[in-house]
Amino acid sequence: MLALLAIPIILLTGYFIIKKYNTHAALFTAGLVMMLLGALGGNTDFLPSNATTTGAVTFDFFIVIKALSSSTLANLGLIIMAVGGFSKYMSHIGAANAMVEVVTKPLSVFKSPYVVLALTYIIGQILNIFIPSAVGLAMLLLVALYPVLVKIGCTPAATAAVLATTACLDLGPGSGNSNRAAEVIGVDAANYFVANQLVVAPAVMAVIAILHFFCQRYFDKRDAAVGVKAQELTVNEEESRTAPIWFAALPVMPLAILLVFSEFMISSIKVDVVTAMFFSLFIAMVADLIVNRDLKAVADSIKVYLAGMGTVFSGVVALIIAANTFVVGLGAIGFIDMLLGAGSNLGLGYVPMMLMMVSIIGLTALLSGSGNAAFFSFSPLAPSVASTVGTSTASLAVPMQLSAGLFRSFSPVAGVVIACAGAANVSPVAVVIRTAIPMIGGILTLLILTMMLM
Repeated sequence: MLALLAIPIILLTGYFIIKKYNTHAALFTAGLVMMLLGALGGNTDFLPSNATTTGAVTFDFFIVIKALSSSTLANLGLIIMAVGGFSKYMSHIGAANAMVEVVTKPLSVFKSPYVVLALTYIIGQILNIFIPSAVGLAMLLLVALYPVLVKIGCTPAATAAVLATTACLDLGPGSGNSNRAAEVIGVDAANYFVANQLVVAPAVMAVIAILHFFCQRYFDKRDAAVGVKAQELTVNEEESRTAPIWFAALPVMPLAILLVFSEFMISSIKVDVVTAMFFSLFIAMVADLIVNRDLKAVADSIKVYLAGMGTVFSGVVALIIAANTFVVGLGAIGFIDMLLGAGSNLGLGYVPMMLMMVSIIGLTALLSGSGNAAFFSFSPLAPSVASTVGTSTASLAVPMQLSAGLFRSFSPVAGVVIACAGAANVSPVAVVIRTAIPMIGGILTLLILTMMLM
């Protein structure tokens, strides 16, 4: 059966990603190979709805990439690029640092290192709503909290483990995965955040924080018992402008705008994510001009925003296009129909199919170290699978989206794990050992809550 060839192709794609081949290239190649095999098997009807055949199947393979690029850039891609540029600009003017400083300052009153670590996770997860970069947020927290953590006796390994998980849920309209999930479900990002993510996220965060408390205490005692000595933390502080404390409000502005002008408050005015980001950028530039009184420098700073957009395009947006090409390939070779048919023929209901989809995403995230690659690759399946088992798309998309980040946070090849391990002078495996139990606890909590509430 032709569809079964997708399984070794998927495994081979994962192998190349593990071996540090470019993820985009691996997904594009796998997608094209599966489209070719599908065409050889007689399926030439694989073009997206917004594409028209060239009349030659050979060129149609690449028309797929063109069509996916056009639709992605016009919608989700622009949203993610606008968010990425704004995040970069907030770091440039010092607003991100000001926000972290304000939020983390109260932690200095606690004397127990494990209480501080548990609260650090909670605070970091909240900050992730406004600072969507997992690595960037972890490094900002490390810089802001280092003196406090040292003073109360936190070990570098425990600190690295907690900071590596602060963005594990990818919450809020700033997250690429969140925007993708909202698009799959058919709602706006603010609605998805309030009506879907916030239904389960607080309880998952509480479980993870509690497990961090006990896990980091246990592993610190175990290391001390066998004579493992803590290495000194190494913090690479990026040059950033000193900003007044009120700049801490600037990163919050886009989310505030999206929530105020939505069905939850003022529904007569409609503001989308891109508009909120551009408006907030304008306000931030005015604030920067008021403080620094250098019109030329403020005008030049727009390049920081544009560079941030470009960086996100080359990383996340290009990854979405590659992952969508991979999914088209899965459809062309018949794998998606086989998967849905198996669910129907075996009589699988909502729970078994949800567990299967979460497991596929989890394995992909663990192997690739990327929650984005995992979720973007398989999120298009959510509506079809949901329809097959007779449930809402949200009840599948939410656990798929949130579990992608949770699995990524105990992958030894994840960028945030490697960065935090490097700062702590320990191996990524040593960090993963400390993050695995809190993340698995979070996944189990997420699945139970999803089955109960959605």
